[in-house]
Amino acid sequence: MNKPVIYIDESGTLPDPKDRVIIVAAVGVQELYALDLSFKSVKKRRTIGEKPLELKFYKAGTKTKDLFFEKLSKQPISIFILVADKMGRKIPDTPENFATLCGLLLSEILHFYAGVQSIIFDRHFHKDQDEKQFNKILINFLGSRKLQLEHVNSIENYRVNVADMVAGAVFSKETGKEDKFYEMIKSKIVGEIKINWPEAKRRLLEQK
Repeated sequence: MNKPVIYIDESGTLPDPKDRVIIVAAVGVQELYALDLSFKSVKKRRTIGEKPLELKFYKAGTKTKDLFFEKLSKQPISIFILVADKMGRKIPDTPENFATLCGLLLSEILHFYAGVQSIIFDRHFHKDQDEKQFNKILINFLGSRKLQLEHVNSIENYRVNVADMVAGAVFSKETGKEDKFYEMIKSKIVGEIKINWPEAKRRLLEQK
């Protein structure tokens, strides 16, 4: 059996006060075919060669989501969710703040999975220096673990879109818009952390 690969993306934003919560979602998988089957189930999507174009929760139609989540719910995956209540704050989108949320979620994931092969993020920061700072803070937060962190473009690495789809489904549920797609994948959720922003920051400071 292959070593686990973790895909991570978020829904909601730190700076926008209109977003009551921000969701960070991680999907763990040991056999990549499990994700490929879910993407291939979306028959009508355009493709680049044999690889689907990026699939985003808020751009996909209801039928596309139905097909995708129905197939995903039957695959051997593990989902981990962090729901951070911003408590009305406008929070700067800095490497430290985003690493705080990802670190809290990954702390739980790494207790569940042994020997994670790599952690793949849908690229969040556009500047290399921000990405490097994020990696440094995250590794420090998690301790001396030797982790392979990757930041990818979701068009070039379509599998990372699974995390966007899951994060969007959770955000939709948490904001009272629709819980249908969350319910479709609920059985695959291994861990779900709910935390407010002051507590998240306190946890980061404890690690310094």
